[in-house]
Amino acid sequence: MFRICLLLLLIAAPAAFASDAAFANAKALADRDEGALSGEQQQALAQSQAPVVQAALSSCLGANGPKPFSFVVVVELDSTGEVMRTWRSDDSKMADCFQRTASKAKLFTPPKSPFYSSFEMNLPASAISQ
Repeated sequence: MFRICLLLLLIAAPAAFASDAAFANAKALADRDEGALSGEQQQALAQSQAPVVQAALSSCLGANGPKPFSFVVVVELDSTGEVMRTWRSDDSKMADCFQRTASKAKLFTPPKSPFYSSFEMNLPASAISQ
């Protein structure tokens, strides 16, 4: 039995690490790309992200309930602003729901393609009224 558990761990660990590494790489690219934007481009990005956040919170909060959450979703945009790929930092239902919503989004037209951007979501327990 121990050998089976060990074998399963050895098989699952590289996949989990690869996922974490892929997210970390995508987040680093998002930080780089967003950091290179002009003030006007940053404003355009934020304005294009706002409806995505609103839609995701509207549809995802019901499933999450009044629970705190903290996660990051990274999106890769093509030259027209369409989301091509996504990554998330968390396996919660809220993060999964947000990622699915973001994957269908169209954001601002980026200055280059591919362009990486992130949604950093944080609702601490202190912000939830009891």
